[in-house]
Amino acid sequence: MSGKTLMADPAEAEATPGAAPPRRSREDLRRLLVSAGLDLLVEEGLGSGAGHLTFKHVFDALERKTGVRVTNASVIGRIWDNQSEYQTEVLATIASTDATEALERAFRVLRPSLARFDRTTVDGRWGALREMARIGGAAHLEVLSGSARWQRWVGVWALVMAGTDPESTATDPVAEALRDGYETMTCRFEGAYARMLSSFGFRLRPPFTLRQLTVATGALAEGCALRYAVDPGSIRSIKRPTGPNGEQEEWTLFSIGIEALLNTFVEIDPEWDIAGLPAKRRGDHGPSQWGAAAS
Repeated sequence: MSGKTLMADPAEAEATPGAAPPRRSREDLRRLLVSAGLDLLVEEGLGSGAGHLTFKHVFDALERKTGVRVTNASVIGRIWDNQSEYQTEVLATIASTDATEALERAFRVLRPSLARFDRTTVDGRWGALREMARIGGAAHLEVLSGSARWQRWVGVWALVMAGTDPESTATDPVAEALRDGYETMTCRFEGAYARMLSSFGFRLRPPFTLRQLTVATGALAEGCALRYAVDPGSIRSIKRPTGPNGEQEEWTLFSIGIEALLNTFVEIDPEWDIAGLPAKRRGDHGPSQWGAAAS
C-alpha cells in the first residue's frame, strides 16, 4: 500500500541463533509481516483499530511462532515508511476480502440436493428455488457467523463507517480496499445468481436488475449474521410445513428472507427449456460451476 517499489534484494530478516539466516526478499518479508498482523488480529481482536499492531509486538509474535527475527532496519524505509503505514496495509488486506470462501462453502453444502430437484414442471422449479433458499441460506449464515476472516472484515467495515469525514474516506486506502472488496464480492455473487436462475428456468421481473438482487441478499446476509452472533434463537430453528406432504422443515430467518426476495425479484421464464441447457447443466451441475461463473 505504500507504493514503494519492492526490490529483489534481501531484507535483513534473521533466524534464531544456531540456524543460518534465510535470505528473504522484501516482498516475502512484507507478506510474512502482514500475515503475522492478521493472525494477531484474530487472536486479540480488532478493538478500536490496529493501533496495538506495533512493530515490536508483531516482531515478537513472529519470532515466537516461526523463529524468524525481524529488526526495524529490515522494515522502516525499506517496505513501509512507518508503523502507521504498516497498520493501514494490514487493515486494507482485511477489507479487500472478496467472499470467495463463503460462496464456495455454501454451494458445497447445496451439492447433495441438486440431483433431486425437479425442473420438469413449474411447481417443481419453484420448489427447487425454495429449497435452495432454505438450505443455501442456512449454510451461508453458518459460514459467515463462524468465519474469523468475516468477523475481522466487519470490524474494519465499522472503523471505516465511523470515519469523521466522508470526503477523507474517498482517498483512504482502507476504505478504497473495502469498496474494491465489495465490488468483487458483488460480481461473484451476481455470476452465481445468474447461473442459478438460468439453470432453473427463471428470469428477473422488470424493473429489477441482477445487481439489485445481489445487493439485497448480501445486505440481508450481513445483517442476519451480525444478529445471529448475539441472538441465535431468533434466527434459526423456525419450523415450516414445506417438506414432502407438508412435513415440517427447519428454516432460518435469513432463508425466509431470501425466499421472499426471490419471489419478488424473479419469475418463471416461459421460453426456458431444460433440453436447451448444456448436458453438464441438465444433470447434477455442482456449485463449482456456479462459482466458476462468478469468478
